[in-house]
Amino acid sequence: MRTKETTTRTRALTVLAVMATALVGVLPASAVAQSGSGSAERHRGYVCDRVERHHSGVVGSSRCRAFNAPRHGTIRGSFTIQKRGSHHLRWLCVARHNRPSGYANTPNWVRGEQCRRI
Repeated sequence: MRTKETTTRTRALTVLAVMATALVGVLPASAVAQSGSGSAERHRGYVCDRVERHHSGVVGSSRCRAFNAPRHGTIRGSFTIQKRGSHHLRWLCVARHNRPSGYANTPNWVRGEQCRRI
């Protein structure tokens, strides 16, 4: 009788160990999948040939291309405007007081409000 209980416990512990091992393999995969979507969100913005400061905002013009952002109309949420060919000239534009953070009319231009260089 005791041998049967021991065997049942051993099987149960073995199943738990296998499940825990499988879970350890799944967790890093789900973390990588989540970090991938976060990195895409980080790169939400526009790349233009020219970028100029305009008061507290930034205007990008000439051959602007949208990445994970609207091509036309009001822009909500934070986004970046970057000068084509230069990874060092990049601005982060954000919304203030429940207002839009910019306006897009690609490929001609994009305007960001409340922008700071990053």
